[in-house]
Amino acid sequence: MERKTQPKKFLKKAVVRIFSLTLFSVNFVAAPLGIVWIVAYFSDPIIALIAIPAIWLIPSLTAACLVVGISPLYGEEPEHADIDFLFGGVFGAAILTAVWFFPIWENNLPALASILAPFRIPSMFESSWYMGASWLACVPLMLSVSIGTAAEALEEETSTGEVEQTDAVDAAAQREKTEAKHKKTPHSSNGATQEHPIPSQLQYGWQSAPDTRFADVGGMEPLKTEVERSVIRPLTRLDAAYERFNISPPNGILFYGPPGTGKTLFARAIAGELGHPYLELSAGDIKSRWVNESTEQVNRLFAEAAQFDRCVIFIDEIDALLASRESDVNREHTQVVNEFLAHLDADDPNYLVIAATNRAELLDEAATRRGRFDQQYELGLPDRDAREAIFRVRLDELPTDFDNNAYRKMAEQTEGVSSADIAGIVDDAAMRAAERDADELTLEDLHMSLPDQPDQRS
Repeated sequence: MERKTQPKKFLKKAVVRIFSLTLFSVNFVAAPLGIVWIVAYFSDPIIALIAIPAIWLIPSLTAACLVVGISPLYGEEPEHADIDFLFGGVFGAAILTAVWFFPIWENNLPALASILAPFRIPSMFESSWYMGASWLACVPLMLSVSIGTAAEALEEETSTGEVEQTDAVDAAAQREKTEAKHKKTPHSSNGATQEHPIPSQLQYGWQSAPDTRFADVGGMEPLKTEVERSVIRPLTRLDAAYERFNISPPNGILFYGPPGTGKTLFARAIAGELGHPYLELSAGDIKSRWVNESTEQVNRLFAEAAQFDRCVIFIDEIDALLASRESDVNREHTQVVNEFLAHLDADDPNYLVIAATNRAELLDEAATRRGRFDQQYELGLPDRDAREAIFRVRLDELPTDFDNNAYRKMAEQTEGVSSADIAGIVDDAAMRAAERDADELTLEDLHMSLPDQPDQRS
């Protein structure tokens, strides 16, 4: 399709250039001859004197009007209209000169003379001396004015184009720089990038922002879009619309669903997209069998979080920490839940808490109300399209011989398989390929790594 459109574009450009060049040339012949005709018609010396500067200026003015009129025909190359203006002035002046000195050369070139004879005004000078003097008074200055006007317009057009191009290049460079910084350095809450050093002597295993991004998560496109809208955007940009309506990001996000559906991976991707320091732990890292120690652990967790400008806390198996208090008469558990929820209630906290559970129904009802884990997303087993996307992400950096049909076939053969299982299938297949010292991972390697397939490795 592209090959077919290229000749059409070239032909269109050629037609436009020929048309405009002809139009400008005719202008620089017809306008001066029209003025000469007026002088001959009125036979007034004053009009003859006025005609000389008119011949200098009027052709260039009419040509400038023509440029404005036909510039849309040039599309993205409007400067070509000024170039045709310039050459049209030269060609028109050459034709005008031939008409001006017509009696001198008409016998030498009869074929050309028959073409130009109709343009000759009968009362134009017949004497060679008058022809030369009148021509010197009119045509060279007309040509110099037209060349000057066209050159000035072309220079201005080129300068504007260069400025726009420079601005575009600068803007692209700035975007690349911003994206590079986005990958290497975290974001503060107003979208500016800055370093977030990890304070020393912290009990919990804080780390810099993960390298994981949404692009590393296969499938889940609706969830990515929703989190980008409700979490990433409010936390990374000063948004006038959000401020106008007093919209703030959530304090907590809850992911729930079967094991292996990508809850932990998605939490890492959120922290990576935000660029904030990240802590990943399970409820067992907070709870203690000693009296009052679990409450102290909760307070210590949020005290350490307060040492960062912004941070992300991911807690797996949150149901073990925030189980319903109705079914548990343990005073210590009730105190832990109360203390954790009090921190989650903070106004404009510097932390985002992401929690995950396989048993959302076990959570205390107070934990899921507005202002706490009010954004809840179910991560179920991936559908066919999501499984295909996960295979593509997992195999992206591995040497393979796969085409689109291969990815589609693997997605169809892994019905009911979780994203974690797909990661395991790919890892197992890569091991098979490495053991036989293969150049590429093949579809057969993946087939042999599917669940319930006999292991034929020696």
